[in-house]
Amino acid sequence: MNGVSRNTAIITGGGRGIGRAIALFLARQKMNLVLTYVTRRDPCEQTAADVRALGSEPLVLQVDVTQKDSVSRMIAQTTQTFGRIDLLVNNAGILEQKPFHTITEQDWDTMMAVNLKGVFLCSQEAMPVMARQGGGSIVNISSSGGQLGGMLAVHYATSKAGVISLTRSLARVGAADRVRVNCVTPGLILTEMSEKEIQSEAGQQKINQQIPMRRAGSAEEVAAAVAFLASEESAYITGQTINVNGGLYMG
Repeated sequence: MNGVSRNTAIITGGGRGIGRAIALFLARQKMNLVLTYVTRRDPCEQTAADVRALGSEPLVLQVDVTQKDSVSRMIAQTTQTFGRIDLLVNNAGILEQKPFHTITEQDWDTMMAVNLKGVFLCSQEAMPVMARQGGGSIVNISSSGGQLGGMLAVHYATSKAGVISLTRSLARVGAADRVRVNCVTPGLILTEMSEKEIQSEAGQQKINQQIPMRRAGSAEEVAAAVAFLASEESAYITGQTINVNGGLYMG
């Protein structure tokens, strides 16, 4: 993908954290960007202003990735505005930490709906558009928790493991239509949500004892992996999981 062709990317949850970093990275490539949010529009609008300053054309949409009608409207509005979809980044997700025995059915269902069903719905709606235009790329954001498991986030880890498996299946489905599907699994990444954990004594202990590189990653490092998987340089890569975790998980 390159700036001259003005390719279009959808980034779900594109207003904050890793989603924002991906948006800024792709904006420097002069891509058209669709940024989605569920309830908090202001961060998304700020990111839109920032990517516009970098030469990108943003579209901000309120989207509930757990609802097929909402996702269908997102795809329709994207194609009406920009004419095509070259990249879908399934980034929207939630995290909840609590002891296993306190996880309710509602907790479980909500986690699966946002983190796994959302990836399924967005991909199902975007893939036919990509197929008709001759190809495209889908990058799903999972987590090292989906590879390692998590004692205080069993439902989160399970949902993210599902994203990795879904990625492999979708890669097989899309290959004949030149739609590549890959996955990025961040480890401990410094964002607004993780800052307190990383700065805590327990967080520093985790970094020093579990991460061989002995530091947290940056959202920009995750964004760079996404951009690579969206580019022509990765044209023969599909169904793969790229770990951005400083060695936390090696597999």
